[in-house]
Amino acid sequence: MINNFRLTQKWSLLVLLIAGITVLHYITDQGKYFFHVFYGELYFLPIVLAGFWFGLHRALLVSVTITICYFPFIFYHWQSFSSNDLDRIFSLFLYNGLAVLTGVLRDRETSSRKKLLQAENLASMGRSLAAVAHDMKTPLVLIGGFAKRILKKMDADDPARMKLTLIIKETEKMESMTKDMLDFSKPLALNRIKGNCNTILENSLAKVNEAALRKNVAIQYGFIPDMKEIYFDSLRLEQMVVNLVLNAVEASPAGSTVTVNLSQSSEGLVLDVEDKGCGIPFTKKHKVFDPFFTTKKEGTGLGLPIVKKIVEAHGWSLQILDNAGGGTIFRVNLMAT
Repeated sequence: MINNFRLTQKWSLLVLLIAGITVLHYITDQGKYFFHVFYGELYFLPIVLAGFWFGLHRALLVSVTITICYFPFIFYHWQSFSSNDLDRIFSLFLYNGLAVLTGVLRDRETSSRKKLLQAENLASMGRSLAAVAHDMKTPLVLIGGFAKRILKKMDADDPARMKLTLIIKETEKMESMTKDMLDFSKPLALNRIKGNCNTILENSLAKVNEAALRKNVAIQYGFIPDMKEIYFDSLRLEQMVVNLVLNAVEASPAGSTVTVNLSQSSEGLVLDVEDKGCGIPFTKKHKVFDPFFTTKKEGTGLGLPIVKKIVEAHGWSLQILDNAGGGTIFRVNLMAT
């Protein structure tokens, strides 16, 4: 309520300034040139206020309004391209240029503030996650370990065997979630080496093969034999590929194929992971890398944020593209240096 009142006050002030200055222009005698120069300078005030209060679009709205109000005065007192006419026309360009400048500065400041706030929230979230995950890790390892020992000693026809198997499965799922939380919360310390990443990718695909078989999704891997060498952390690269391919497998329907392509570019290598899912709506593309954002029934929503963290730590870039055949392409540009 208070914010709406303040917003109304600001707009009322802008309207009064524009209307007042315009009226002074029209009622002041044309011969009083310096008065009109002063009134023209006063038009800058509502433009600057609108820019710093509301940003680019509102500042342009104010500058265009001033242009519309001031232009009839220029036309009515036109003197065949005299110096006064040119000064007034030039003023119109200045009004709109100032609106763009102040609006862009305001929008940039707002964007920087949001990013800073998000970074602070993520840092706080990371500390909380690390504490929770650390406290969960030891009990989960104990539960899983003891459950597996009991299962080995249990008879094959024991009625409790299925329940114990379920306990082990759910414990492993919780351990995986705990690992994701720890990976996301900890800063990445990369151990880069220069080499061929084909072997890393093949090992990564072998790790997700079982999940693909359960989903009845095939994985197709294409690469160039004589691949150029790049600098990378082998453990983090493998983790990145596993997360991307698992995400593609989970998004794809049964009977489809996930395609993993590694190709060369002028700057290094390009890794494409293509799925045949329903795609990602445009409105959600910027959210998929937010922590805990997920459209799946299972999972922590940390897989893709971890991918982004690994990519940025290496100085690489990550894109989300629409697949022409349906689905989504996650493209990672792996720079050579």
